Amino acid sequence: MKGRIEAIARLFGDNVGATIKENFAQLECEVKLTLRRTPDKDILPVLLPAISDRDTWRFQMITEGDEDLFDMRAGANIEEVCNENKLQPYYEDTVTLIYTITKNKVNDTLSVYDYNLFLNHIKGLTITETLNALQNQIVEIFVMEIWSEEYERFNTYSVAAIKKGDAQPRLVLNNDRKKRNEKCDELCQWNNKFTRLTPEDLYILNRDADGVLARIFDQLCLLLSTCYVADYSSLDKSGMTLRLSGYKMMIMELETVKASVLQLDTDSVRQWYKIYDWCYTGGYTSDRLSIARNIISLNCQDIDKLKLNESTLDSIKSNFKIFEKDNVRQYIKVRNDVSKTLLDMQEKVNAIVEGFTGDFQKSVISLGTFFLTVIVVRVIAKGDIAGAFTGGIALLSLAFIVLSAVNLVYSRKTLDRKERLFTKHYEQLKERYSQLLSEEEKQKMFEDSDPRKDGTHANYILWQKNRYTWIWAIALVVFALLVAWLWCYNLFETSNIGEILKAIVKCFTKNT
Repeated sequence: MKGRIEAIARLFGDNVGATIKENFAQLECEVKLTLRRTPDKDILPVLLPAISDRDTWRFQMITEGDEDLFDMRAGANIEEVCNENKLQPYYEDTVTLIYTITKNKVNDTLSVYDYNLFLNHIKGLTITETLNALQNQIVEIFVMEIWSEEYERFNTYSVAAIKKGDAQPRLVLNNDRKKRNEKCDELCQWNNKFTRLTPEDLYILNRDADGVLARIFDQLCLLLSTCYVADYSSLDKSGMTLRLSGYKMMIMELETVKASVLQLDTDSVRQWYKIYDWCYTGGYTSDRLSIARNIISLNCQDIDKLKLNESTLDSIKSNFKIFEKDNVRQYIKVRNDVSKTLLDMQEKVNAIVEGFTGDFQKSVISLGTFFLTVIVVRVIAKGDIAGAFTGGIALLSLAFIVLSAVNLVYSRKTLDRKERLFTKHYEQLKERYSQLLSEEEKQKMFEDSDPRKDGTHANYILWQKNRYTWIWAIALVVFALLVAWLWCYNLFETSNIGEILKAIVKCFTKNT
């Protein structure tokens, strides 16, 4: 790239000296020269550098008085640059040629035209500046396509550096980034407002060789993994402070340094990343972090370089197995306690329903016994039931029916109170075990006792209440109709009106 721009500058004059720089946003080359000639319009386009279709370029010539002799952009007419009438008045003047490529990220891919220049830019950034520069580029994934002869290939879960023309590696979208950031904020004192990257974005999965850019990624991955595991970490413009409290207290401090000069132990990158990934995978994150900190504090050989023993992760997993065994015993005890309590609650549900159905049976049996007694006594005494249901007996029967109806209302209200009390105890019990059981397991264990869910054991209360209320109400209506019928029958059997009506009926029967 630099050679191309210098060759273009020689078409205009002598004493060529180019300064060129490249970052994530653009590549810019400046050449100061003494203007002596105007190039051929057929030669200049041949020397212009080839760039990606997603990017744009700009070519300017500026006098010492900041006057634009020409300002050409991609797609403009080349004759504007090669206009001798316009340039000749400035011959022997010192001018500045500026060639700029503005980079545009398309399909998560960004061009890198001169790897060494781009690398120099990265090497000049501090830790936080490097992390933020990467964060600004990563939406889901980020691919750096290198156009120069010097390059390196590698890829993390979400970032890749490839040679122009190479197939883009299949990167894994980091869908856990937000979740792990939130978990870190919850369980670690993470005093960092600059970056929300996770170690997955920096952990190299594949590489051709250990290039400079890959080494910077290793250093940042180790540093970030440590921040996600430590009790306290502060990363800002002034530097970094790290505190890890286990069986021993570990403190590490770094003043503002460039990411390229970090001297952390690269052999420990994999260990730190695997420890971080293990801590944030699965449940018991808080317990996993606590165990990891304890073991790391015993196995960190050099806190300034964050060097770990090779067996650190295995030791952490072994300690967690012991923790799990203790937890299993406690877990089984908790499950047994929950199961016993739920069985007791189910027995209470049965008792509540049995109390309501018992009231129904007693009421109906009492009414039935009363009617049978009246009818049987009359039949034994008189041989029929005529005269058994006098006005007084009918009123007494009606009084029994009304009392039974009052008992129905009272029993329903009592059942409603017991149902509300059961629901309250159920919610209290569910809340009590919410810290000991996972949400899925808690839901499964309490499912059959949920008073609001159809088909559960607890919903049996509502079903029985509605069923027996209807049966009870129907029984009372039947008894009321029976009393009315017997009273009317008794009235016609024992009164003159009855005799008259019978005579009339017989008369009409004979005449016909």
